[in-house]
Amino acid sequence: EGSAVVAGGISCPVFGEEGPTVAINGKAYPRGTVVGAGLSGSVGLQAVVAQGCRPIGKLYEVTKGQGNFIEELDGKPAVEVLGKIGEGSDLSEDDKKNIQTYGIMVGLATPGAKDVQMGDYLIRQILGFRAPAVMVGAEVKTGDLLMFHVRDPNTALRDMENMIGRAKTERMFSTNPGKPLAALQISCVARGRLLFGRPNVDVNNVKRLLQENNNPAAIGGFFANGEIGPTGIAGVGIASKATHMHGFTTVACTISDFSAPLTPPPDQVEAATTQEDDSAWG
Repeated sequence: EGSAVVAGGISCPVFGEEGPTVAINGKAYPRGTVVGAGLSGSVGLQAVVAQGCRPIGKLYEVTKGQGNFIEELDGKPAVEVLGKIGEGSDLSEDDKKNIQTYGIMVGLATPGAKDVQMGDYLIRQILGFRAPAVMVGAEVKTGDLLMFHVRDPNTALRDMENMIGRAKTERMFSTNPGKPLAALQISCVARGRLLFGRPNVDVNNVKRLLQENNNPAAIGGFFANGEIGPTGIAGVGIASKATHMHGFTTVACTISDFSAPLTPPPDQVEAATTQEDDSAWG
C-alpha cells in the first residue's frame, strides 16, 4: 500500500527576528521544534500539491548526471541545452518575460512514472553552473527525465485549479472517497498577494475540496518557508508517493472520514439486476 501521505511546512519567522514560530495551547516553543500529528483508523488524508509551474520545450533524458549536477541532456552539454532554451525562438513573448522575471526551473519526473502530467514533476531551482554541467537543487542520475519549466501568476492559478479538479475527479471515481471533514492549506510566503496581486486566491480553490461537506469554511493553515508533500496528488485512489520539500508551492490536504464506503442502496442494486437486458449481449 506504500507509506502514509505526508503534508506540512516549515514555519516562517519574521525577517530578522530570532523568536519562536510555533505555539501549542498558548505555549511557545523554540525554533527548530518539530510538531507532527498522525491520523489513524478511519481518518486519512488526500494531498494536493500545486507547484505553480508549467513545462516549456521538450522532454529530455539525463544522459550524464551525478549528485546535483546534470552534465548531459540527450547527449549534449547541459549548459548548451539550457542556453538554447533561454534564447528559444519558439518561446512566446510571455515566456521570455517570465524567464527574465522568475528564471527557468527544472522539473524532474517521478522515477518510474509512466504517465507524467503537468503538476507531477518535482520542481527544483537552478543553483549554478560548472561547465558543461548545470547544478540543480535535487539529486539526479543518468536516465532521469526532465522538462524545463516557467512560473508566473497565471500558471500558478491554472495549476492550482487543475490539481483541485484532478483531486475531485479521483474522489468521484473512488470506491470509497471518504467524507471530507476539513482541509489544511500550507502556502509559500511568496504566494498570496505577492504572487496574485489579490488575497484568498489559493484558499478559494481549496474550498472546492470541501463542497461535498457543505462546510467550505473548515480550513486552517499557514504561510511557510518551505512546503512538505508529494508531487501531484496522493491518497484516495492514488498510491502514496515519496515526500519532498517544495518551494513557491501550495500544499492542500483534505482530512476525510473513510468509515462508511459509498455503496448504492440495496433497492438500487436489485433494480439494476432485474432490469438487465440479456438480449444486449447478442
